[in-house]
Amino acid sequence: MPSSTTIRLIDRLPTPSPRPKEMQVLALGMSRTSTYSMFTALGILGYKSYHMAELKDTPRGTHALWVEALKAKYHSHPHGPATDNPSHAPYSRPEFDKLLGDYSAVTDIPCIMFAADLIAAYPDAKVLITTRAEDTWIKSVSTLFNTLLHWPWSLISRHEPVFPYDIPFHVQGYLDILHIVWNLWTGGDWRDEDALRATFRKHYALVRSLVPPDRLLEFDPRQGWEPLCRHLGKEVPRDVPYPNLNDLPFSIWFHEQLWWATARKAAADVALTWGLPIAGAVAAAGWYYWYS
Repeated sequence: MPSSTTIRLIDRLPTPSPRPKEMQVLALGMSRTSTYSMFTALGILGYKSYHMAELKDTPRGTHALWVEALKAKYHSHPHGPATDNPSHAPYSRPEFDKLLGDYSAVTDIPCIMFAADLIAAYPDAKVLITTRAEDTWIKSVSTLFNTLLHWPWSLISRHEPVFPYDIPFHVQGYLDILHIVWNLWTGGDWRDEDALRATFRKHYALVRSLVPPDRLLEFDPRQGWEPLCRHLGKEVPRDVPYPNLNDLPFSIWFHEQLWWATARKAAADVALTWGLPIAGAVAAAGWYYWYS
């Protein structure tokens, strides 16, 4: 019998039979290419789509599963994936069915980190990539990641805020995924724009190499509903403009609210354990770091 150290977290979950929802759409554009607008558009068209934002609504253990999947694919062995060790085996169709069985579409990270795997796992799904000019993408994604990942999360990230509307948010798991992805995209040097440009090009080249042009939609959100609905075989929604959501200022603002919600929860937890003076010191340290 295998030991607990050789059993993956995903293997502890039951296999859905049959799969609750058929996977119908793989939207594999890079983050910060209007993926949240695509997530919203797919919802309007009747799909249940997975996006990084879904992590706030999924069970806490889901974060650990994505971390496990990312490490198995990219970090499991110094010379590459070690498939001979059961605890390092990369995810494929059975594992993705467990993670994504309740979804009929995917967008954004962490899913796009498994583009080739998802294309292989769901060959009947429609595939599309949201696009953006390289230079504006680099500016947007580097500003967002380098801003939020430099905040003093270590002061508070072990605490789970109620953010917002009484939704528990597992901050440390969320940060773990962001750190892994950002290190992969930048090669560990967060300011390396050449590495980001290479990552961007490699990702789109990979998808284009795996999906024939007649099965792949390259979508610019400025095109609106028509090409998307034509590709998916859906009617264009009446009197509903194509979504334009989650621009850079809003995304930074959203993460600021998350940080402060977590900080308030951290201060409350410390107050219960160590008393108000220590909690005040923690809050003051966070305030000084943020505004200094």
